[in-house]
Amino acid sequence: MNSESNAEKLDQKVWIMDGPENILNFYISRCYFLKKNVVCCYDYNGPIRIRKTVPIWKNNLEVDKRGIKVRFLTDIRNENLEYCKMMIEEIKHIEMRHMDGAKGNFAIHDNKEYFLPFFVDTPGEPVSNLLLFCTQKEMVEAHLFIFENLWRQATPARLRIRELEEGIHPEVLETLREADEIVDAGYRLVRSAKNEILIIFHTANALLRQEKSGGLDLLVESAIRYKTQIKILVPVEDKIIEIINRLERINGIQIRNVESAMQTRMIILVVDRMYSLVVELKDDTEEDLKQAIGLATYSNSKSTVQSYVSIFDTLWKQSELREELVIRSMAQKEFINIAAHELRNPIQPILSLSDILLRSDTSLDKHYSIQDKQKELIEIIARNARRLQRLTEDILDVTRIEGRTLKLNKQNFVLVEIIREMVEDYTADIRNFSRNIIIAFSSSKELESTHILADQERIKQVISNLIDNAIKFTEEGRITLTTEIEDNHDYITVRVKDTGRGIDPEIIPKLFTKFATKSEKGTGLGLYICKGIIEAHGGSIRAENNFGIYGEKDSGATFSFSLPLI
Repeated sequence: MNSESNAEKLDQKVWIMDGPENILNFYISRCYFLKKNVVCCYDYNGPIRIRKTVPIWKNNLEVDKRGIKVRFLTDIRNENLEYCKMMIEEIKHIEMRHMDGAKGNFAIHDNKEYFLPFFVDTPGEPVSNLLLFCTQKEMVEAHLFIFENLWRQATPARLRIRELEEGIHPEVLETLREADEIVDAGYRLVRSAKNEILIIFHTANALLRQEKSGGLDLLVESAIRYKTQIKILVPVEDKIIEIINRLERINGIQIRNVESAMQTRMIILVVDRMYSLVVELKDDTEEDLKQAIGLATYSNSKSTVQSYVSIFDTLWKQSELREELVIRSMAQKEFINIAAHELRNPIQPILSLSDILLRSDTSLDKHYSIQDKQKELIEIIARNARRLQRLTEDILDVTRIEGRTLKLNKQNFVLVEIIREMVEDYTADIRNFSRNIIIAFSSSKELESTHILADQERIKQVISNLIDNAIKFTEEGRITLTTEIEDNHDYITVRVKDTGRGIDPEIIPKLFTKFATKSEKGTGLGLYICKGIIEAHGGSIRAENNFGIYGEKDSGATFSFSLPLI
C-alpha cells in the first residue's frame, strides 16, 4: 500500500479500516503522497491528541519540511491553548483558525483524499476501531465545501489566543434567521442590561407588538429592578399614547418622537453600548411579533455597535431639538400675546390722559384745582411710562442673557447697606399706598463690614424683583429679608420670606424659566432674569414654599440667592 500502484488502485474508492496500528500506519503512509495542501477540522481535543501522539507529531513535522500548506480549523479554548500555540510555533506552514464548538474530525489531502475519523475522544490515543478513507470525488468536494464555509466564518488563531490570554470578549457579527431565535436573543439582551438600553421602533405598530408579546414588561422590570436607563425612539401616534404615558411614569424610561422621514425599516436594540440586535421589518400589518419580523443581525463588534449608537444619538438629539423648537415657538407666541397685553395697559392711559391735559379747563373735575388735577394725571402717566420702561429693560435683559452678552460692572461694596436702603424705600412706598404689609430686615454685626465683589445695580435689580414678587402675592402680612454667611465663609446668602399665598406646585419645576407665571399680572420674565444675573456672578438662586416646625404647610414662600465672597 506504500507504492504508486496502490495509490492508483485507491482512486474513486471508499475504504474502511480497523485496528489502531493499521490505521496509524495507513494515515502516515498516505502523507508520503502529499504534494500541495492539507485541510482539516477537529474538535477542541484535536490539537491535544496530535501533539501527544508521537508518531503523528513527527509525521506532521516531516510534512512541514516539504513545504506542504496546512489549514487547521478547531475550537481554541483554555484547555487546548498551550497545544495550539505549540502547533503554530513549531509548524511553519500551518494556518490555524478558531470556531466555537467545531466538530468533525476529518482531513482532506490535496483536495482528493478524505479521512474520517482517525482519533477517538480520549486525547493521545489512536482510534480503536474504524477509519473511513475516501477518494470519491463527490464525497471529497462535499466536505471541501463544508470546510470552506466554516473557514470563512472562523477567527484567526492569534486573535483568538490574544482574546483568551487578555480576557477580551471575542467580537461577533451573526445573522439570525429564525423568528423564535431572534425574539429570544432580544429578550436575553434586555435581561443582561446593566446600565442602558437604547431602542428605535420603526413604527407605532412595532411598539404595540412588543406590548402584546411582553417585551415592554421586560423593559419596565429592568428600569424598576435594576435602575437601567432606557431611551426609546418611536413615531408617536394616538394609538400608542396611553402606552407611552404609562412607560414614562416609570423612573428611568424616556420616550421621544421620531419623525416619519427619519423612520427605518428596522428595530434597533443597543444594550450598554456594547451589544446590538437589528431586526428587519417584514410585514408591519401583522399583529404577531414573530410574523412581522424578518432577518436580524447580532453583534458585539465595537465598530458595528458604535455605528448604531451614533444613529440613535443623532436621532435622539434631532428629536430633542425639534421639541425645543416647538416649545420655543409656543413660548414666543405666548410672549407676544403677553407683551402686547402688558404694553397696551400702560399705553392706553398715557394716550387718554394726554388728551385730557390738552383739553380746556371745563373738562376738569370741579373739586380739584387745575394744577392739582394735572399733577395727578401726570403721576399716572409717569407710573405707566415706568412700567413700559421696565418691560423694555426686561426684554433687553432676556436677550442679553440668552445671547450670553450680559456684562457686569463689578465693584466692592457692603451688601447689607444696599439691602437696608432698599427696605427703607419700599417701606415708605407701602406706607404711601396704605398696604397692610410690614417689610423687615435683620443681619449680623459681622455682615455690616463684609464686602462682596459684584455689579451693584444688577444685585439691586435682583433684590427689587424678589421684593416686588413678595408684595404682589402678599395681601397683608410680613416680608422679611435676612442675610447670612454659609459654606465655610465662601458664600453670602440673602433670603426674602413672605407670608403670602405661596408658589403654585405646578409652577415650581419651571419657576426660573421664561414666562413661568400663573398670575394675570406680569410677563414671567423677572425670575428668569434674576437667575441669569446671579449665575453670571457665579452664584445660585432657589425658591420654596414655607413649612412649619412640624413639616406642615405654612403660608408664603422664601426666595434666596447666594453670592461668592471675596
